[in-house]
Amino acid sequence: MKLWYSTTSPFVRKVLVTMKHHQLEDNIALLPVSSSFDPHSPHNQDNPLGRVPALQRNCGRWLFGSLLIAEYLDNKGKNATLFPKEGKARWNVLALHNLADGIMENTLPMIAEILLRPKAEWWTERHQQLVERNLRSFAMLEQNLAEFATELNIGTICAVGVIDWWHLREEKLGVDFGKSFPNLVKWSNQMNAKYPVLAETAPQ
Repeated sequence: MKLWYSTTSPFVRKVLVTMKHHQLEDNIALLPVSSSFDPHSPHNQDNPLGRVPALQRNCGRWLFGSLLIAEYLDNKGKNATLFPKEGKARWNVLALHNLADGIMENTLPMIAEILLRPKAEWWTERHQQLVERNLRSFAMLEQNLAEFATELNIGTICAVGVIDWWHLREEKLGVDFGKSFPNLVKWSNQMNAKYPVLAETAPQ
């Protein structure tokens, strides 16, 4: 298998954590992408969506989307599953995942403008709307994490990825994340300290 990946993407991070959790590193060739915004990046030849991560299976077919790739690797692994298989536990974990993932989906168009366009061309009203949505969502995330404590699953992995990414880029986003959500930062630090697979995949 081969995986197009980035060291900064929280979407990629959940895949890398799943890979390391199941000790699948020897089965996957890692292909770095310096910028998913670069139209000339070679990953675009494999992935028409132009997004990372993208995983090529041994049969040659491609999987797109971080949740799908993570669940595929989870099914390949032999360690404890990161995806509850049924019932309330499954839906609660996936709901947590989608809340955290949705925060990043909200953030992508905003950070793309901040990084790639002059400030005079930013859609500032839209930025403010997205920031407000994300702040409400982080408050809900903090509430929903209470039931999981420091359990490792695809929902908590995604949450750590989003929290760490936002905390790292709070200056560019114009939000004092550590001040606004100190409990989330504290929880994420605990998770990174408890699980080497999280510490090893921290954004760079």
